[in-house]
Amino acid sequence: MTAAKTASQRTGRKVFALFLLGFGVIISVNMALLYFALGSWPGLETKNAYSAALGFDVRRKAQESLNWVVASDYQDGEIVITVRDGKNTSVPLKDLNIIVGRATRDDQDRVVEMDGFADSYRGDTVLSPGNWQVRIHAVDQFGNEFRQIQSLIVE
Repeated sequence: MTAAKTASQRTGRKVFALFLLGFGVIISVNMALLYFALGSWPGLETKNAYSAALGFDVRRKAQESLNWVVASDYQDGEIVITVRDGKNTSVPLKDLNIIVGRATRDDQDRVVEMDGFADSYRGDTVLSPGNWQVRIHAVDQFGNEFRQIQSLIVE
């Protein structure tokens, strides 16, 4: 005799279909996450990492010997950069390049033109709330270079 099927019984075909459906959902979500992850950031900091790494220690030691403290802030639509030396005096700069962008993508990167004031450098830009990155490249009157990437949280 065969047992009569009840409404709550699952046959082999139904179990297999539910199995495929469950894994299909998981794979679909993973593919969507992969698509958005690859599309939002190219993953490149430099075109050639080997060339960029050559002389890194020499540049790092030269920068550390400057003993500069560089701070970035965002106030009322302005990026504010202060550069101080070991004696807490303002460092006059010959050149200051600032690139502001999101930490994980490069489609919102922008160069900010900076103007020098009494003890800081200021540049107008509109930043929406969130995590931003400030890439600083400064050169003083003697040709000493300073490079730093700072995190900036805009409320």
